Amino acid sequence: MISPPEGTRIVIDSPAGESFTVAGPGRGDKGVVLADEDSGTEFDAMYETVTETIYNATAFQVGADFGGTREEKFDFSLAFHIIGTTGLPWRVADSRFRNAFSYKRESLVRVRIGDTHRRLPVRLGAKPRVKIVGDPHIDDYGLVVLPLVGAYPRWLEDDVTSSFVTTTDTTGGGVETGFVTVSNPLPVDYEIWLRWVFQGAAGIVWTIPDFSWGSDEFDRADIDRERKIVMPPLLDGEHIVVDTDRMARNGQVNSSLDTEVYARMGGKRFLYPLPGRTPLTRIPVSVTGAPIGAGIQVRCPRPWPRPWGGLE
Repeated sequence: MISPPEGTRIVIDSPAGESFTVAGPGRGDKGVVLADEDSGTEFDAMYETVTETIYNATAFQVGADFGGTREEKFDFSLAFHIIGTTGLPWRVADSRFRNAFSYKRESLVRVRIGDTHRRLPVRLGAKPRVKIVGDPHIDDYGLVVLPLVGAYPRWLEDDVTSSFVTTTDTTGGGVETGFVTVSNPLPVDYEIWLRWVFQGAAGIVWTIPDFSWGSDEFDRADIDRERKIVMPPLLDGEHIVVDTDRMARNGQVNSSLDTEVYARMGGKRFLYPLPGRTPLTRIPVSVTGAPIGAGIQVRCPRPWPRPWGGLE
């Protein structure tokens, strides 16, 4: 049986911003307490990303070749004791908590233990089930079981960011090189895709790393060991957001001004993620055509496969 470690604080945030502390310090602040597995909470189903391994084989091959992994959505139930008090009748506590979940809008299950604080966006996957004996309005008690879906099956922690700001004026020519730091403490099976954010005056050109980090996916592990992408010159007042994920839903590069930014990229794409267990590492960025004070930021996501742990 899996249960939260002692001292774990679990909070539910509604789409409207109301919070319910359901486990740990302050639990039951609004008449709702997380129930155990015997009552319907499926800790195991939310404990780690559901992963299927893929193996491929030709018609007459002996055995098979590893082809990758596929991660499925979280699909689990959480059970809650709804407890009424003199100042908060059961029907009110139950109604408020039901309104904290939606089929169409995301709520958050937030878990804090020690110095880690992770969150899982969820929606209702089916109608809530209410288990009562007698009259809950008299007993001031009912058990509610919520079927939930986490479409993105990762427990999210705040991005870790690093920035570089120019100290040299290169608007008249020349190049300034600086450094930012990146890291990925996730388990070895879980790479992350770096995100970059920069803005500035017209004509600024940033050069961003896209190192292979030893990946031989494209048979270029050594050739791309120090691969870099030269970004197109900025337009005046332009903001650029780069999501290096090859599967980024909105594309890898987005501009606040130019919807045709890909045409300015000259066909260049980012290829490589940062492997799991990458320690804090300095990587170079360079810029030309920039005044003093121009900046760039790199963001390292933290999409954990579990609500706690993984650092050891």
